[in-house]
Amino acid sequence: MFEIKKDEKIEKLIAITKSGSGISGPELAKAHVELGIALGEQIRDQFSDDTTVVAILRGGIFMAMGLYYALGCRFEMYNPKKDKFIRPKTKNVILVDSVINTGKTIEEIYGPDINVACCVINENAVEKFKDRLYTVRISKNSYVGSNTKVQKGNRGPDTTMRLFNQI
Repeated sequence: MFEIKKDEKIEKLIAITKSGSGISGPELAKAHVELGIALGEQIRDQFSDDTTVVAILRGGIFMAMGLYYALGCRFEMYNPKKDKFIRPKTKNVILVDSVINTGKTIEEIYGPDINVACCVINENAVEKFKDRLYTVRISKNSYVGSNTKVQKGNRGPDTTMRLFNQI
């Protein structure tokens, strides 16, 4: 597992992405892109140009764009609600989502030669992806994303809805 090396700039971007920040829309999306770029710059030496970044729709789009910019590789999108996953024919594949809570969506398409990247992953899902996981941060929190601005009990603001300025 690789967790991004943090500095003041990264910490500010992480603060923007947290559920309790109250930030949605373009500012949040830009933070995801910038974190994707920063992560990509830190892992660039591990991937050749024969790599495809696969954005898991919709939440993974902005983080995946940042990785794509930093790695200068190929880019695809995958909608787990509509599409059958077809592994890109490149040597390296990186599945990208904004938040990995249980890891169930990725487990359904994950294979021995596929990597995973995300903005945040729940600590209980880390073991599922082990040495092929690239993340900005690990969280103890786990809740169901919903159409709410604040976290209450096991429900909190859905990251994808925040990214697209829908709450």
